[in-house]
Amino acid sequence: MKISSFYFSIILLCIVLCTSCEKHGFTVNGEFQNANYLMAVLEEVNPYEIIPLDTVLLINGKLKHKVNAIEKSFYRLRFADTVTITFIAGNKDNIFLEGDLSDIKNTQKVKGNEESVLFLEVNKKIHEMYMITDSLSKIFVQYKDSEQFDSIRIELDSCYYRNFRYYKSYLQDFILQHPNKLASISAFHQKIGHRAFFNRYEDRELAEKLAQELSIAYPENKHFIAFKERLEYE
Repeated sequence: MKISSFYFSIILLCIVLCTSCEKHGFTVNGEFQNANYLMAVLEEVNPYEIIPLDTVLLINGKLKHKVNAIEKSFYRLRFADTVTITFIAGNKDNIFLEGDLSDIKNTQKVKGNEESVLFLEVNKKIHEMYMITDSLSKIFVQYKDSEQFDSIRIELDSCYYRNFRYYKSYLQDFILQHPNKLASISAFHQKIGHRAFFNRYEDRELAEKLAQELSIAYPENKHFIAFKERLEYE
């Protein structure tokens, strides 16, 4: 009986040791078209700085990398200064990214957790607004020296503000539908050029609703803490 108890104790100890030795973190996988790069830089996008973490090798447009991080945060794969993919990941996530790196903003897809899917949804929607603004700017430049410029400028301004209100409404609805998600912090801080969709004075009620829900979902998360600090002190 004593021998059985001894062996049982040894087995139990081995199980505990093996469990404690399991690595925390998440895995990021990628499969890309037009991947004319040998590697990418993996970076963590913190509230006040971007920190390079590692270089990731691409083989035939594919990559796989383990990140030893527990806290859910924003991460970015940077292939070039203008070719990046940002996602949200935390402990035990298995992220899968894909797209055409020659047109990643329009082709990117992500699987692995709800936060990253929501974050990509916001980014794609705001990219629409950027494209509209870019088109309006080109028309502005094209007609700025013409006789019709005054009337065209009025139409351009009207179109810009109409679209700005539409996308602000979208972002507001997104935040109200997902107030306990880190992706909603990104939604609240979205800008077109230097023009922000929200600010902590005019949109105080929305910001406080977001902060309240995040304090329950992510009470110790650095992105929530930074959001709360900005709300209180900026």
